[in-house]
Amino acid sequence: MRSLALLLLTMNALSAQADPALDAAIDAVTPGIDKWASVCLVTRDAAGKPAFEWLQYRDTGLKTNFWPASTVKLYTTVAACELLHAQKLSLDTTATFSHESGGEWQTDCARTVREMISEVFRRSSNEDYTLLLRLYGIDNLNTGFLTKERGFPATALMRGYTAERPWRYEQREKQRILLQDGPDGPLHLNEHVWSGRDYGAARGITVLFAENGNVTSTRVLTDCLRRVLFHDELPEKERFRISDEQARFLKEGSAGGFHGLETHLGEKGPTVWQKAWAEVFPKARHFQKSGLISNYALDLCCIDDRANGGPCFLLCAGLNAGHATKPVDGEQLVSTLTRAIALWVKTRPK
Repeated sequence: MRSLALLLLTMNALSAQADPALDAAIDAVTPGIDKWASVCLVTRDAAGKPAFEWLQYRDTGLKTNFWPASTVKLYTTVAACELLHAQKLSLDTTATFSHESGGEWQTDCARTVREMISEVFRRSSNEDYTLLLRLYGIDNLNTGFLTKERGFPATALMRGYTAERPWRYEQREKQRILLQDGPDGPLHLNEHVWSGRDYGAARGITVLFAENGNVTSTRVLTDCLRRVLFHDELPEKERFRISDEQARFLKEGSAGGFHGLETHLGEKGPTVWQKAWAEVFPKARHFQKSGLISNYALDLCCIDDRANGGPCFLLCAGLNAGHATKPVDGEQLVSTLTRAIALWVKTRPK
């Protein structure tokens, strides 16, 4: 019933407004290069609860014709928290990864879930993202988490981002993950092997990989970020199946140098992207998961300036330019795109 309620809510909420001023602001950035964007403006209703106004750049909000790069790593961090929560395990649970080779189990590595999630946010770790994908398993992830009923239409994860051992996720190898919460905690066994079903192809992937690829939209990415950042203020049917503690960790990190989504200027990630929002809202809190490959760049973020009397908004913006783009690379261009959206929000009539 909860999944059905979320599906109906998601379908009703997928409509997004158009705004000619937003379109014009985005059009002015790199004319001639394909761009995608979704924006969510956060206000308060009469009862003081958060209200969300959705806008999209032209008709691109639900388009999936781009490569989402590292932004999809956010999905695996939430899925890992749901897996732990379902088994009543803490974030400090150690996951020991093994794969089957020649009829024998080969131990690869061991990491705590807190470490893996932190490294995904701190340095966009391809290795830890791939381990989180292994932790959940391709079939389980795409049939139990990344579904329309859970709020993820036209979304699939099929591909890890490293081919190196010991992190590599060789899909056709049988996987074994042992979970242990503390040195004296009981062992929880998770074994899986990919069924061979191509969820990316089934859900409409068209970019880079004809099979076994990752696919999503800017709207779904933005909504995932919204559901993490506003976890404790959302109706239960909209929440991920995670604890309040896990939601806070995903949002802010924790003591001991563990990172969450919150980003401080110069602390982590590309400084050029951080300057884009800092120039417009210098005192705002900022939460970010960016993505960059050779020919695509994306910025998924929330800028919260409410403590200074300013706005709060979330966005996912991407364009068909990456680190190989000349003479100006995608990192610079997507920062300009984010800044243009931030300026549009700042100057938008109340």
